[in-house]
Amino acid sequence: MMNMRVTRLLLVALGGVLAACAPESDVSGPGERAPTKVLAERVELARFASGIEALGTARSNESLDVSANLTEKIIALNFEDGAEVEAGDLLARLDDTAERAALAAARARLAERRRTLDRSESLVRDRVLSESEVDLLASEVETAVAEVTALEAQIEDHQIRAPFAGRVGLRMVSVGALIQPGDVITTLDDIDTIKVDFTVPETELARLQAGVPLVARTSAFPDRMFEGEVAAVATQVNPQTRAIMARAQIDNTDHALRPGMLIELELLARQRDSLAVPESALVPRGERQFVFRIVEGVVERVEVTVGTRRPGLAEITSGLAPGDLVVTDGTLKLAPGSKVRVADRAAALPSLSNATES
Repeated sequence: MMNMRVTRLLLVALGGVLAACAPESDVSGPGERAPTKVLAERVELARFASGIEALGTARSNESLDVSANLTEKIIALNFEDGAEVEAGDLLARLDDTAERAALAAARARLAERRRTLDRSESLVRDRVLSESEVDLLASEVETAVAEVTALEAQIEDHQIRAPFAGRVGLRMVSVGALIQPGDVITTLDDIDTIKVDFTVPETELARLQAGVPLVARTSAFPDRMFEGEVAAVATQVNPQTRAIMARAQIDNTDHALRPGMLIELELLARQRDSLAVPESALVPRGERQFVFRIVEGVVERVEVTVGTRRPGLAEITSGLAPGDLVVTDGTLKLAPGSKVRVADRAAALPSLSNATES
């Protein structure tokens, strides 16, 4: 009897210890499941646009094949592949030994003729030289000046400089190579701004004008949008295609876009503010779309009408109201009537708002 009493006391004490050490959990009644943790967002307004879509090829703001205009040997290359250069930077030097020697001789002749002209002034006063003879000496000085100027220009032709700021491409020649006019030394591109020429049907002409904002996408950066605007619109419609050409300018200060890329353009010709939810909140059922709306800790499945989409957001044209709380992560674990608890938003993905729900 004593042993049984001791055993009971030990069991009661052990149960108390286990209860005290047990972790806290959501309070649920007998047989009830704990609320499912989810992430959620409030339905808010976001900006959408009925755009004009087009395709085009990226072009540099300025582009140039760097080459020489004479036949000569390269004696120096002053750039690295892919380097940034400023306007006027010396990119390459051609052998100008003969021209520099000729320039030194021409400058010596010019100095001598100027000294002769200076001495002639006193000779004129002494009537040793006539005015016409002095004029001839002055003409010789002018000829010598022209000769020096021409040789300086020839030497400058042997120095190949960047005509504008930009990024050079790959080096196509080596020091010591003999190049001819038109031989490409490298390329130079100003890609701080990217130009894209594109065409749209003439039916869109009323919405197409300079200054219309646009977004651009490319397969190289599928999750990124680049911002720009329509820079100019052509003055004529192509009578064969009934399309008109326009030019877009896209900011590219980080040089992510490169000339030659295929660019998808969306001109934001008409903008509007509409209700929106993260795309992750949508639960497709065949051709219909639903979301799970949270009302007092319980979810209800609501059918919605989806309008325009943009990366990460879906426009909602019916089914929800501003401020509705919808599940954005955890929808696969839910059914209508499920109890939920919104997790700490600090762990959530980037969302529409900064409001905190807990």
